[in-house]
Amino acid sequence: MKIKAISQLIQGESLTPLKENKDYLTAFACDLMSDCLAFINDPNCILITGLVNEQSLRTAEMLDIDCIIFVRGKLIPKEIIELGKKHSLTLISTKLTLFEVSGILYQAGIRPLQIR
Repeated sequence: MKIKAISQLIQGESLTPLKENKDYLTAFACDLMSDCLAFINDPNCILITGLVNEQSLRTAEMLDIDCIIFVRGKLIPKEIIELGKKHSLTLISTKLTLFEVSGILYQAGIRPLQIR
């Protein structure tokens, strides 16, 4: 699914430029970056989190994830947005909860990661 369609479904606000030609097939919803490091095994995965700090961006970078959706309407500091731009990350903010975003994307065909 294209990121523009995903953003529209979740009533998202783009904080950085969207990678409009990329298809995303899976998502992982988590606030514990240690779990992200342990379980994310697909660079075409979207990270859905309420953790709005540099750690979430650094974790995404280490995993070659290029799209993060920040939930619960949290205020995203300018430093985080600038860091996202610097590293070509697609950052999207939504007022919806982690549960709501996960359900909407699942219904739209985005699948969970296969945990091994």
